[in-house]
Amino acid sequence: MSHLDSIGFNINSSEEFEALMAKVFEEGVEYKVDEGTYVVYTNESGAQIYAQLDTQGNFLGFMPFYDVQITKEVKLESFVENEDLSPLDMRYNARSQLETYPFVFDTVNGKTKRLEVKNQELAFVAFPTEIAYFETAEAFISAMPELSATYFIPVGIMTPEGTLTDSPEPYAMFIGEIKSIEKKTNSYSNQEFYVFELSALEGDVTVVASITSLSNVEPKVGAFINGVYWMGAKV
Repeated sequence: MSHLDSIGFNINSSEEFEALMAKVFEEGVEYKVDEGTYVVYTNESGAQIYAQLDTQGNFLGFMPFYDVQITKEVKLESFVENEDLSPLDMRYNARSQLETYPFVFDTVNGKTKRLEVKNQELAFVAFPTEIAYFETAEAFISAMPELSATYFIPVGIMTPEGTLTDSPEPYAMFIGEIKSIEKKTNSYSNQEFYVFELSALEGDVTVVASITSLSNVEPKVGAFINGVYWMGAKV
């Protein structure tokens, strides 16, 4: 499941990707930092692309996001070192506000503000790599009796054997009850996508998902969404 699909960018070829990036650099807003430049494109749906340029103007990469306004307090613990990250990427080890669970997340604009290792208010968006819908908590427990209806597992910090990994990734597996649902139309592609506010363990989480990822259901408030997510945040 593509993160771009989750916010309505239906990209199926290198030509379509190049056209999207041209749109980003034509209409995006620049934020210069010591390590380069973020170019932020936002369309009417709230779908966003954070493109990156180095100090010489060379393209480094991009991250998708959604223009969320809700913030969540977390406790930053350390910066994650990874040779695959660009000079504009910032990945953090963190703990939930009440320190119920650890997790890892990427920031889409991390170099615009030097975050200290302490409690921080950040805007999070979860992009699913796997997603499933359940009408009730009982339906979820029946399908997955080894889990609770309020669980959160930081799968990005563990190996398949369940031990801690040396290269933590920004992925988490959790369930949440649907508090609100919006169906947005990406004005670039004319593709629809969902924006969910989920009541999850230790607070609300914004989840974006393509319509096709839940094509067999009509989501309702009070139902449950379970999934594996890339965890992104805006500082």
